[in-house]
Amino acid sequence: MKETDKACFFFEDAFINFDKKQDIFITNIVMCILNCLFSMATCFGNFLVLFTIRKTQDLHLPSFVLLGCLAASDAIVGLICQPLFVAFKIAELKESLTAFCFLKMLQSVSGWITIGATLAVLTAVSVDRLLALTLHLRYNAIVTVPRVFRLILAFWILCLVGNVVRFWMTKEWYLIPIVAVFITFFIITFSTIRIFQIVRRHIRQITDQTLATNPPQANTVNVLKCRKSAVTVLFIYGLVWIFYLPFLIVLFIEIFYGYTRTVRIAYDFAVTAVFINSFLNPVVYCWRISEIRRAVKNVLRKE
Repeated sequence: MKETDKACFFFEDAFINFDKKQDIFITNIVMCILNCLFSMATCFGNFLVLFTIRKTQDLHLPSFVLLGCLAASDAIVGLICQPLFVAFKIAELKESLTAFCFLKMLQSVSGWITIGATLAVLTAVSVDRLLALTLHLRYNAIVTVPRVFRLILAFWILCLVGNVVRFWMTKEWYLIPIVAVFITFFIITFSTIRIFQIVRRHIRQITDQTLATNPPQANTVNVLKCRKSAVTVLFIYGLVWIFYLPFLIVLFIEIFYGYTRTVRIAYDFAVTAVFINSFLNPVVYCWRISEIRRAVKNVLRKE
């Protein structure tokens, strides 16, 4: 039996077919270059956001802590997932079965866990903005930083358990992340729609009042901030869909048609697109959130 015909942990035989065709070779080289470049940029951007939130006392609030947790997930992509992706691609180029199997397993498990945690935290961010509008004065008492950290820990444990299940499942396992993505989409869409409905109603009430006798209250400022936060979440989630949708399509194609050479090439590009999304998120934070933008500038000046 040839080395390339052997089974590789919980992967199918197609995953360890060391194809020497030119298109596969070029794809592997391009993937290595792209992931090396974006790995460094992703680490820098997300660790900068994390460091800024940690050093800025005014950002030690549940909403910013959630963004920090999202940045932490993205930083892990650049620090662990992308280097492992490059490493197993190099092992594939060298046709080293043992190294390929081990590195592929590490990259696959770490990648799925991180992707799941990222989507879960992003969902929490959207729900947090809705709670800030609906709970009013009770928000600070109910949504606290310790509770946020416990929630994030629960997300990571859930994602870890979901990936462990993969060792005992075959193709049906891919239905779990697909369903999870659509659940997060539903929750974020519902939360965002409710936020804009509340904001629209509140603004209508303000326009019906005479500002001379009824000046805007502090709650009005809070409502407008929540609307801006909701738009920011939409930007981030829009990027998620742009970069994750090709990956979901490839998964569907693989389930029905198998891991063909075309699917294999498309899979590599789709995974790299998902990784690149982690580089763009901190850019959105600095662009859309003035508090983080000012804090980042202050940190860079001091450093």
